[in-house]
Amino acid sequence: MLTMTITDRMLTGAIANNPANYDGDGEWRYSIPNKSIYFSRASDPDPNDNAPWFALPSLNPDGSHRMEMAFQHFIKRRWPPSRCAELQRFAERRGWNLAMELRYGGGALEDKEADEWQFVVNRELQRLAQQVRQKIADLPT
Repeated sequence: MLTMTITDRMLTGAIANNPANYDGDGEWRYSIPNKSIYFSRASDPDPNDNAPWFALPSLNPDGSHRMEMAFQHFIKRRWPPSRCAELQRFAERRGWNLAMELRYGGGALEDKEADEWQFVVNRELQRLAQQVRQKIADLPT
């Protein structure tokens, strides 16, 4: 079987887009014998599910509101109370998921603010990807 090297871009993309809900939208997994990542869900299981695997972490698992809570914590530590209040009002009307998006896309953030937040998100993605890389490295060969 041909195995493709897992790039950092592939890994961070899978983590960023991982619903982490096998019984619902599905989840990204790492196939241990195939040394590859794949997507599987209960309604459409992947054949790799029959071999050893582990689930990849998720930046924002379905229903967890993890990134929304991280964003709220971030703005309270970094931005003036007046701006935090504006974002709070926006989130009450349109939701936190939109509040942390760029204004051009219907969100509430200016370019500079979005850049600051994206730095935090990218750092967390790198941390989670490193966690997976370490887990893979620790697997018996």
